[in-house]
Amino acid sequence: MIGIEERRKLIELFLRRCVTYADASIERKKKRGDDEEVIAKWQSYRDFTEHAAEEVASGDLDTWLEDDQAFESGS
Repeated sequence: MIGIEERRKLIELFLRRCVTYADASIERKKKRGDDEEVIAKWQSYRDFTEHAAEEVASGDLDTWLEDDQAFESGS
């Protein structure tokens, strides 16, 4: 079983890659002249994902990364 630190790093890496993808997608959409509403949705996704990455990196969401037993009592 992997520890919380490794889980945190893996999830943060994934989220940061999503942010990078979103940044590139936003730029492509702007260059094509896509609808501003579509671009705004991508920007919201990008900003939310960046925020989530920061929360994961800081350890604020470590309880989410614990073994499943931690969730059984809260449901």
